[in-house]
Order: sequence, then structure tokens, then C-alpha cells
Amino acid sequence: MDNHSTPLSKKIIFLSILIVSLLFSNGRFTMFFATWISTTMLLHLVRRFSALRGFLLAWLLLTIAFLFQYYKLVPLPAPFYIITMTLYGLVLALPYLIDLLFSKKRDTFLQTLIFPVSWVLIEYVYHRVNPYGTWGHIAYSQESQLYLLQSISVFGLGYITFIIGWFASICNWLFVQKFNWKKVKLGVTTYSIIFGITMIYGAYRLLIQKPNSETIRVASISAIDEKRIYDNDLYGLHLDGGTERFKNQASELNTDLFARSIREAKAGAKIIFWAEGNSLILKEDEKELYKSASLIAQDYKIHLGIGVGVIDPNHDKPLENKFVLFNPDGKKVINYWKAIPVPGFEANISNVKDSKIQKTETYHGTIAAAICFDMDFPQYLKQAKGSDILLAPSNDWKAIDPIHTHMARYRAIEQGFNLIRQTSKGLSAGVDYTGKIISEMDHFTDNEKVLITQLPTKGITTIYSYIGDIFIIFCICLFILVSIKLKKINY
Repeated sequence: MDNHSTPLSKKIIFLSILIVSLLFSNGRFTMFFATWISTTMLLHLVRRFSALRGFLLAWLLLTIAFLFQYYKLVPLPAPFYIITMTLYGLVLALPYLIDLLFSKKRDTFLQTLIFPVSWVLIEYVYHRVNPYGTWGHIAYSQESQLYLLQSISVFGLGYITFIIGWFASICNWLFVQKFNWKKVKLGVTTYSIIFGITMIYGAYRLLIQKPNSETIRVASISAIDEKRIYDNDLYGLHLDGGTERFKNQASELNTDLFARSIREAKAGAKIIFWAEGNSLILKEDEKELYKSASLIAQDYKIHLGIGVGVIDPNHDKPLENKFVLFNPDGKKVINYWKAIPVPGFEANISNVKDSKIQKTETYHGTIAAAICFDMDFPQYLKQAKGSDILLAPSNDWKAIDPIHTHMARYRAIEQGFNLIRQTSKGLSAGVDYTGKIISEMDHFTDNEKVLITQLPTKGITTIYSYIGDIFIIFCICLFILVSIKLKKINY
């Protein structure tokens, strides 16, 4: 698009397509193809300007897109939300700025690597320091593309960023070369081979390496809305008669959860667990709750996991957010505290223990657990390496249904475990290690609040679980080498 010769009508059409595709390139209303289109078009647009103006334009358009994409997903007051999205737009505009700094080398194929590599590295650093983990990562825009997603079992999230970014850069390079096949043949062939290998590997995992182990019946349970205890100044514990009222409500709630667990055990479930914090108990009554859970696990020969919020009103941080799993002998085999509470209200009230992901060996494979927000941190979930089954009790809200559950699927692909994410106020799902959804239950449309899953009992060892983020190191080296090479090129 030449600023001087392109008719105004074509400029308007171009900008309209760009803005619409940007709005739907990630977040609440993602369309996977919009990510590829918007990235390609935005890169083309900002290259029409100087480095500073192009960077500012990218920052503006990305910020507008993020304000739309994450509306209601980020629970912040409006001023803080605008500031947060503006800062995020600034960070994600940096790859465009770096690309603009190499503007004199655009007819060189090597230059096509600058943008995608910069994007991978900046995104990686941002999401390592971001208290919200990988929320907003561009790889999540491709959640519907299972063949492509299998690549994260080798290289992690950054590889998908690279593939999308390189596609955009290649398309713009074709434009610079005026689509002269003799000049672009080698470059197009190189990208096509790499993309083709990526998709062939995806087909191999989905069609040949798919789970073929025995399955186990898992019943995951959320509290019935009418039984839930809703927070009112720490559940009203500081009010007159508040403690007695809370104890009565908690007893009714937990009795119902146990009764429903027994019903599922009688129906044949061998693993039963509750969503995050769906059981509530005072600290002084915690041991009694565990005793009841232990006896039920022993009587019905099941693994019973309780997602419990233990309330200690005398502590300055009164909430202990736990997942406790009992084996068929009634023994407590996992006693996990949520490791990463959500910044803000939850973090302010959470008593956080130095938790690590725990595993237990069973007849049904190795079982591990993590709670909700913990799943948004791939580096933390590396501890789940070697697990066959991961239980993820969770708790969401309507705006992040089903996005948050789809994000958790990526951890299953990366680490090779089969996953059940039981989510009150959101989408519950059973997922195998290829990310394929086996079972689903939406809290807002299901009356029983029980998800039944025939889950594979054997996971798989992934390459990523061994090599970790070596692709990031590769991108650092590639950026340095390409930068040096481009500087040596004389025109």
C-alpha cells in the first residue's frame, strides 16, 4: 500500500480489514485466521512510516485491539484497565519497532527473521515477569488448530508465535520482491517446508501417537449454586452469630458434596474430586473434614480429592486454598496449597505456602494436581513432568468461560499428561495429552454440576518436558547472528 499512489477507497478498505481482524485476533472473540491476517497487514502498514511513527501507530492500534479483546476478562477498574492495556500495547509494539530499525534490508530474506524472532523474545520476557502469567499470549489464539498446537510439545508457546510472525514477514517480503518467483522461490520453499513438517508432526501425534491406554472413570464435582457460601466480609464471620451461621452453612455444603461423591462412587467412578474452594471450613474444623473424606475414600475404594478453602479468621491472610487427595486406603497422598493466587483480592487474603506440584503413584498411573491460576504458568507446570493424570480444581467467572479452560489444554500438550479441569463458574473439561477434548460441562447450563470423564491412564513423555525453553535460546542466537549478518550486507 503506497501512501502516495493508492486510492483513498483502497486505503479505507485496507484499514477497515486490518482493524476488524485485529479486534478478533485474540481474547474473548478470537478467530484463529484473524491473527495471521492482522499481523501481516499491521506489519505492512507500519513499514510505510518512519521507525518512530510506525512504532506509535502499532502501539495505538494494538492498544485499541486489546481494550476490546480483554474487556471484562481483566477484573480491574476502568482507569487501571486502560493503563494496563496501554502498557501491553507498548510491549507488543516493540517487535514492530525492531523490524523498522532494519528497514534498509527488506529485500533480503534474512530480514524476514527479525520480526518473528523479536516477537518471540519480547513475548517470552513479558510473560515471565507478568503477574498474570501467559494471559494474552498470541499462541492461545490458535486453540482450535490442534495440528499446529502439537508443536508446543516440542518447542513451547513461542514456536507458534514464531510461525505466525514469520508468515507475516514472508508475505511482506513477497510484496517487496513484487512476487518475482525467481527471487522468492528459495524463501517461500524454506517456510513451506518448515510449516509442512510442523503440520506433519501434528498429524503424527494426533493420528498415530494418540492415547490408546485403558481409561478410568473420573467424576469431578462443583458445588450446587444454592449450597454455596458467598463471601460477605469474610463470610460474615466477624458479625454477631456469624461463626455459628457459617458452621451451619459449611456443614450443609460439605454434606452435600460428600453425598454426591458417594453417589458417583456407587456409579463406578474411581477418581472423584471437587472444584477449587468449593468446600469451605473453619481452620478448627479442618481435621474433621479430612477424617470424613478419608473414611469415604476407604469405604468406597476411590481416590477422593477435595478442593477446600480453609478459613482462619484470626490470621491476617485468612484463606488457605488447598487440594487434598485421599487414596483408597484413606491415606492423604496429596496436600497441595495453591501456589500462585490471582493478583488483587485473592492474593491479598491468601496464606501461600511454598508449594510444589505433588505426585502420587496409583494403579491408574501417576496423579498430580494444580489449582486454577497455577495452570497459566508453563514454567511452574514443568514440575508435572512424568504425570499421567493432572487434576486441576478451578474457579472462574462467566467472562473467562471458556478461554481459561482452553488455556489449560496447552499445559497438557506441553507436558504430556491427561487433564481434568473442574471449574465452578466456568467450563469444565477432560482433555487428553494431545489437547483433544474428551468431555465438557458448562457450569451455566448444567444443573447437576458433575462432569463424567473416561480419562486415559497413561501420559506421554514430550520433548518439551525435557528440553524446556531451548527454542528461546535458539531465537536469541538467531537474532544475534542475523543482525550481524545484515550489518555486513552492503548496498
